[in-house]
Amino acid sequence: MPLRFESNFVHNGAQPWSGAARGSHVQANAETAALQPLEAGAAAYAPSVPGWIKAIDNAVIGLLNVMLAVEVILVFVGTMVRTFFHSSTLMGIDEASPLFLVTLAFLGGAVAYSRGQFIAITVLADRAPRAWNEAFKACSEWIVIIVSFLIGGYSIPLLIANAEEKTILLGIGYVWMTLPITVGSALFVVRAGFSLAQRRRPAIAAATAVVWAAVLTFFIFQADLGAHTQLLYALLAALFVGTVAIGVPVGFVLATIGIVCVEAIGSADMMAVVMNAQRGSGGFIFLALPFFILAGFIMERADVGGRIVEFVGSVIGHVRGGLLQVMVVGVYLSSCISGSKAADMATVGLPMNRKLQEHGYEPEERAAILAASAAMAESVPPSIALILLGSATAISTGALFIGGVLPAATIGVLLMITVRVRASFADWKLTPRAPRSEIVRTGRRAILPLMIPVILIGGIVGGVGTPTEVSTFAVLYSLALGLVYRKINLRNLWSSLTSASSLNGMIFYTVSAATIFSWALTLEGVTTAIATTIAGFGRTAFLPAVIVITIIMGTMLESFVTIVILAPLLYPVALQLGIDPLQYGIIMTEAFGIGIILPPIGIALYVACAISGAKIERASKPLLWYLPVLLAGLLLVTFVPAITTVLPNWLNFKY
Repeated sequence: MPLRFESNFVHNGAQPWSGAARGSHVQANAETAALQPLEAGAAAYAPSVPGWIKAIDNAVIGLLNVMLAVEVILVFVGTMVRTFFHSSTLMGIDEASPLFLVTLAFLGGAVAYSRGQFIAITVLADRAPRAWNEAFKACSEWIVIIVSFLIGGYSIPLLIANAEEKTILLGIGYVWMTLPITVGSALFVVRAGFSLAQRRRPAIAAATAVVWAAVLTFFIFQADLGAHTQLLYALLAALFVGTVAIGVPVGFVLATIGIVCVEAIGSADMMAVVMNAQRGSGGFIFLALPFFILAGFIMERADVGGRIVEFVGSVIGHVRGGLLQVMVVGVYLSSCISGSKAADMATVGLPMNRKLQEHGYEPEERAAILAASAAMAESVPPSIALILLGSATAISTGALFIGGVLPAATIGVLLMITVRVRASFADWKLTPRAPRSEIVRTGRRAILPLMIPVILIGGIVGGVGTPTEVSTFAVLYSLALGLVYRKINLRNLWSSLTSASSLNGMIFYTVSAATIFSWALTLEGVTTAIATTIAGFGRTAFLPAVIVITIIMGTMLESFVTIVILAPLLYPVALQLGIDPLQYGIIMTEAFGIGIILPPIGIALYVACAISGAKIERASKPLLWYLPVLLAGLLLVTFVPAITTVLPNWLNFKY
């Protein structure tokens, strides 16, 4: 459940959650922002949104919810049948996964856009005068319309070309793999067009003139751009900065650059762009992502995280700085359950806020340690970043899961030591030691939730299933906990499915767009040039260079976008230099974690501030205590590879 709420990251496209939020970012000091996640079962629409748009959205969400539930059941049953009955009866299930994922990406993405749940960086746009801000949003909507029209339009010839093709085992027509792109793109055009029409006329006129003048200029100088690569690179860089600055959703920024690059160099046609968008949705291994996200939503409903935090607090809350150390341990353990940093932060941060405030911890202190803990836990399985990293490279996802346990724990211990040192100088009240009866009581309440990581890791290590297959265990186990705790009923289960479908739609559309971007740059040779340059640094400097690059990219883009672009690019270089691939993957993942908490853009820092009721400017100061510790811990893991590799090697994982 990453990206549930962002301060300065407006949920773009249509109107955000409510009329009051329109045209502005979520305030970092409004704790209620943390209680209005995008995964609310029924997203709030602005009053101007007509009923027919809501009806279409609801129909699409209903379809996606059913498909998600069926996929979970099929993969789980298939795993059980294969494991216990040694039968391959359901071996064709993986052929259905591309159909589900491409439907999720384009139809789910369209609904997420319609509900204002796409992520866009609006730090600059929100500080512009109102008239300019309105024009920026109109430009953004024009870009969504043009990109969607191109992808949807060129999906029709692909649709016709696939008319006779079918999968081998299940006989699923490839038409069905392409049709969601066509329909979803049409929904994007309709929704962005409606939103554009609601803007003020001067803003519409200005945006129309600017966008179409830019399009016309591009076609006039298209041949020159193809012949002068330096000019093309300058244009792509300017386009990236400009579209990001005016608040275009990140997915459409990447798709725009990819399309411009392909059209300028003329090395491929738009049908190839559509095919890469389709490929970017992924295959069977990508199913772990929507499954773990669904499991996280169900666990949140079941109050799984709250029980864990309560237990950890009773055990270590009495030590000096103990309540902040509860945050560190709590985020680590929560990360073993949901895989989503925003969810983990909310799970731990929200119930801890009042207690921390009572004991004299300032909001900015709470936000800083919460953000630092989220960065630390980026490599804790079942991290979404690890799932995508395993999908984007040849590294075993199971090995990444096992390999990420100790590096995150090492950095977590360093954070806890730092908190203890700070507590010696700060005026933080001590918490009374919990009686043994309280520890026993909270331990009993937490024992079933704490079994979740044991089941996940045990299932992978024991060979019961792949991470994708084991992710279905997480869904069903969390559902069982919700029923046992009487927290789950049909209504909020449907709401959890709705939340997961909508969020997954945004993520998978953005990943598809990132695939277009990466593929286009590869055609132009940009990725080869980057890889060659970094390879020239040599073995010793390679991983530090990876850390610097990924931290910088992490400050601007979400980890799932950066992974799709960067991980497969540098992976061959790591192998060429003799770098352990598992070490490469874990270092990159932890570096992403640091990048997403760096001010002024780091997403996770804004999330932490929203949860803790802190101002971003004030939270940045205590964060300076923890950033050097995170970097020191990451360098320790970098230069002591055994921290990463000892567990996978001991468990005989091949990667």
